[in-house]
Amino acid sequence: MGRTLPTTKLAAIATMAMMLTACPKAANTASTSTTPKTLYIASGQCHSGIGITTYSNVTASRAVTKWDTSSGDFKSVFTDLNVAQNVSAGTVPQSMIDKGDHLLLLTENPSATGGDRKIWKIMKNDPSTYITYATDPTAFTITAGHITRSMAQDTDGSIVFSKSLMMEKVSTVGARLVKGGANPWVNSTGVAGNCFTAAASLISNVQIMTPFTGASQGKIIYLHSGNTAVLNRIGVSSRTGMTTATAADCMGSSAAGGASATPHVNGGTLLGPVGLAVTGSSLTSSVYIPTPSPALTTGKLIVSYAPSVVTQFDNNTTFNTGIVVWDVTETTDLVAATSVTFTNPTIIWRDDSVVWAPSALAYDSTDSSLYVAVGGAPGVINQTTSNFGYNVEKFTLNTSTFLLTRVAVNNAPFIQGNAYTKCISDLKLADQ
Repeated sequence: MGRTLPTTKLAAIATMAMMLTACPKAANTASTSTTPKTLYIASGQCHSGIGITTYSNVTASRAVTKWDTSSGDFKSVFTDLNVAQNVSAGTVPQSMIDKGDHLLLLTENPSATGGDRKIWKIMKNDPSTYITYATDPTAFTITAGHITRSMAQDTDGSIVFSKSLMMEKVSTVGARLVKGGANPWVNSTGVAGNCFTAAASLISNVQIMTPFTGASQGKIIYLHSGNTAVLNRIGVSSRTGMTTATAADCMGSSAAGGASATPHVNGGTLLGPVGLAVTGSSLTSSVYIPTPSPALTTGKLIVSYAPSVVTQFDNNTTFNTGIVVWDVTETTDLVAATSVTFTNPTIIWRDDSVVWAPSALAYDSTDSSLYVAVGGAPGVINQTTSNFGYNVEKFTLNTSTFLLTRVAVNNAPFIQGNAYTKCISDLKLADQ
């Protein structure tokens, strides 16, 4: 004997069936809808170009906040280092890695270097608790000038992070990994091919390339930034690191004269000077986007440019600030100075009333959106003068032409600068 359903349930099922039959499009739309991603914004000691004055570790917002990527609306404060019990005054969030249920957070404190240069593990369901992930005192040195700025995770789970002119590497359990005996993973106190010079500068950004066929790790792309043209360059370290004065560890770079030594061109319908100033532009942040076969290039490197000296105010006579895409071609995993080449730098955004003093980039491959952190006072060398927070601009990237279209309502930034964005040291996208 079969089970008899109550009349009310039968009626409900019948109604549901009619709705599904009458509205198949609506049902299909609901099943394919996606939840907007979350944009995490870290406000620490950012780099907007050697020529730009930004907030210090004691005047920055010192917080990580969450924002809606569909509307630009504020969602919540993820963690506030001003009230965190685990860190001392002046500690700032520098760089993030999203791990799904938690974030890895690189912090910096030039005043209390002995304790607050670390990588923390922070659970998303308990952001007030900081779990130490890596704190090796030899990697996180107490030298005042070794400011931590950027980090990236390799396919084996190890993490590379920059500090001044060097990069350190730590394992999945936070242990320091060395190169050439006891050196940092990438040590640039001397010349190493075209990848480094010994002059004063900094590594502003670190990216890991997709591993070459048969390799378990990827090469390290980094931006080398300074106040002369030769210091503003793109370099690639071997996946096994780089030892001072060992040219073979340099797997490729922009020209010996710096990134500005390679002729730039305007993309699409953009107009304006393409020559750079004598001092070049500071390279502040980047996004590496692999290009699938049968593309002629291995990938594209989107790089933000900013003034390297205080006299570079605009793009009227030279190109100084904006967004540039480089072709990246990788030919081998063997040690070779030209295993990776950077060519065809194309300007894809040059309106300096929108992008000025850029400090961080994030790319969402699901909808081809590029997020750019920019100074809140366009054209102003000292970004702290008006006490504005940094803005976030959103663009749609055409992956065929690699041109940008700004996403804006009433010509306003996607996220208006505020008390939580002084200044933006990193942007990261996450599903939650």
